[in-house]
Amino acid sequence: MAGMTQTEFAKRMGMSQQTFSSRLKVGKFTQEELEKMASIVGAEWKSGFYFHNGNRIE
Repeated sequence: MAGMTQTEFAKRMGMSQQTFSSRLKVGKFTQEELEKMASIVGAEWKSGFYFHNGNRIE
């Protein structure tokens, strides 16, 4: 969606493509890294609990 290779994305994250690929497979990223990823692709990272009744904890 971002129009860049995984290698370019990893470089912008400040890590090697191999490291990024390994961490992507297990989904091991910090909150700060997820926010940086979102910024790189022009998005916003949000996390929280969203309940069916409309309540949410962010």
